[in-house]
Amino acid sequence: MQALPLLPDPRQYTGTATSPLHSLAQVLLDERDLGRLVAAEAALDAELARLLTANDDAAIQAALATPPNPAVLRILSERLRVAVENPAPGSAMHAVIFALPLVLVAGVRGKHVIAGRLPDVSAVQALLTEHGIFKAGSDIQLSGRLLDREQLQAIPSSSLARWRDALQYASGGLPHEFSESPITVDGDGVYLRYLVGVAMQPADADPVVQLNAPPGTWAMALTKLLGEQLKHDAMTLFPLPRSPHAWLPALDDGRIAQQEIRFQVFASNTLRKLREAGETPVAVFSCHEGNELRVTLGAEKNGEEWAGFIWPLGPQDRVDGLQHMMVSLLRECHHDDVRVLPDLLPQVKDDLPYFPLPTELPSAATRH
Repeated sequence: MQALPLLPDPRQYTGTATSPLHSLAQVLLDERDLGRLVAAEAALDAELARLLTANDDAAIQAALATPPNPAVLRILSERLRVAVENPAPGSAMHAVIFALPLVLVAGVRGKHVIAGRLPDVSAVQALLTEHGIFKAGSDIQLSGRLLDREQLQAIPSSSLARWRDALQYASGGLPHEFSESPITVDGDGVYLRYLVGVAMQPADADPVVQLNAPPGTWAMALTKLLGEQLKHDAMTLFPLPRSPHAWLPALDDGRIAQQEIRFQVFASNTLRKLREAGETPVAVFSCHEGNELRVTLGAEKNGEEWAGFIWPLGPQDRVDGLQHMMVSLLRECHHDDVRVLPDLLPQVKDDLPYFPLPTELPSAATRH
């Protein structure tokens, strides 16, 4: 079986360092001597710590927004997470600021609003304690508000670092007024919300929150509990909770999980409709200006039968990894006819969003 070619990466990189953080990150990436590598990492960490202490989030965000290459972006993001999560040496206690992503697959005839708060968050916290995600007897507070991703994104990294060191107990929650984010379900949809919390972590003690815990019986039990708390007679609901993560990793974990499930729903529904209509489905993969990966699922010989999916590429998304994941999901749906367009394409063609159709492709188009 011939291997598929890789899609192009539509994201633009400057190619040159435009920030001291870029230069420090590149030195770290280029270093091969162990001693100098440790020193280079310490220098980058020190600059990030200085910016966080000075509340200069603008400088950090500017460096993340204009990386000279993907490797610099990855190392900057990694070291920023370390700087935000790790307390200063010698701290007897620090706060772990965490978020638990919830992907909600919902369907209803008509409309229904899922409330922006869990009816009983104490039951959720008790379940997570029972399954060892939260350490029994620890000072942990989980908020019952369902928050959208934009609210988490709006919290500056400097605030997360400050809360980590300043909070003395968890019962007061986070020092920020978050707003409940209800979900209006209109037909079918895949939605993302977060539960956020704080846990007090003593130094040199076992973790009080199991961050990034693998799926297990805890996840199945939490799915059942959330389904019961959010159920409505007219609505079909499948809550898919993720493991608690530190704040910054939770942003990406939730976004990626939502998009993966959206693609699964899109692929299974579209393939079923095409097959029921007696059509032969073809998947077309393409990358477009505006940092988008698009998948068109259409009939091989009928240009009227098709549907399109868009994955907006995040800064750290790997195009090759996404392509592999999507092709694997299509194979699970017993679909192997995948065609990859190697050129970067426009977002719009003939005043319409551009989704290349199987019927438009020349006979020499790459296929699998």
